[in-house]
Amino acid sequence: MAGVLEGVTAPRGFKAAGMSCGIKRSGRPDLSLILSEAPASAAGVFTTNSVKAAPVVLGGRLLAGDAANVRGILTISGVANAMTGSEGISDNESVLSEAERLLGLPPRSLLPACTGVIGPRIPVDRVLRALPALGTSLSSAPAAGAQAANAILTTDTVAKQSSVRVRLSDGTRVRVGGMAKGSGMIAPRLAALHATTLAYVTTDARATPQGLARILGAASEETFNMLCVDGDTSTNDTIYALANGAAGGADASDDPKLAEAFTTVLRSLARQVARDGEGATKLLTVNVSGARAEPDARAAARAVVASTLVKAALFGADPNVGRIACALGYSGAKIDPDRVDVSLGRPHGGVPLIVAGRPAPGLQNGTGRKVRELLRQLDEVRLDIDLHDGVARATAWGCDLSYAYVQINAAYRT
Repeated sequence: MAGVLEGVTAPRGFKAAGMSCGIKRSGRPDLSLILSEAPASAAGVFTTNSVKAAPVVLGGRLLAGDAANVRGILTISGVANAMTGSEGISDNESVLSEAERLLGLPPRSLLPACTGVIGPRIPVDRVLRALPALGTSLSSAPAAGAQAANAILTTDTVAKQSSVRVRLSDGTRVRVGGMAKGSGMIAPRLAALHATTLAYVTTDARATPQGLARILGAASEETFNMLCVDGDTSTNDTIYALANGAAGGADASDDPKLAEAFTTVLRSLARQVARDGEGATKLLTVNVSGARAEPDARAAARAVVASTLVKAALFGADPNVGRIACALGYSGAKIDPDRVDVSLGRPHGGVPLIVAGRPAPGLQNGTGRKVRELLRQLDEVRLDIDLHDGVARATAWGCDLSYAYVQINAAYRT
């Protein structure tokens, strides 16, 4: 369908739907379903927050039970179903059970997710009344994938979708599609089976649950775990992956080309989440190179994008390089402060900001004025940081911190 970005319905054998069941007072869509036409292998990574929402707990249990015969993902938006105890788990189970019955699916074959306000329970009756219409509206069309992507949003301003097509090592042509939500309460710290980040990846490649878990874990570490909007790790963070094998071919669990496709899709979604940060006016990309080891590169990059002071300076177009140096210093990465170089990355000019651990010449006068004017104009800012201590590198994504962020979250429940 021309003009519609492909997402979770891009791979063969997947349908989706999204609609409103009346949870959100605005009337915006709040119920989303992704369905595989055949049993799929599944994997998931979840928040490491000790206060885990009911769907996170239940999703982990379901994957531990049978991750080889999963049929889909049902998402409720508007309530997080967190801090709801055993009743919250029962609510999710009731909704999933009725959806499975209506769709003619085996019990315990749908995975749950929720996002929204922490505290309230799911309005089960509203969801149950909407399920028949949700089921009949399922479609493999790109527009249906877009509807599903819109129905998981909370404070987001836009839906996030991505897809790629790739030829695997055995010659099989497969597709990988994804959708995500996230705007605030974004600082994912995800681990296998352990407002919110939700992301779903579908593929028509063949993979075992164990292989899919390896692929998803590695791709999440390089993408969503390098994302920070505001430093708050949600109670509901979840990434699910489904592989239904509809493309045929050999088991691709260990195929690096499938792993690369997953990383590409999740990287695109992570960048979209950062760009849509609550109240954000600028996307921030931080590239760290020259680190002693990969954990050092990741720690350094993440510290800079997570720094409240860096974010505030970015919003104010203030080239306050001390904020960057400070974040690098407390990041936990092994660095020699006197060897660090930082520049405003290309294609924005490659302007030096820190040279050998010192503010770049002229930054307090003419150069500083030019940098401030450049920062005012940019809606995407890239910082290139070279630690000059090795060959490891990493990239992280974030955004600036504006007045609007405080306004949005001061009135989030009202």
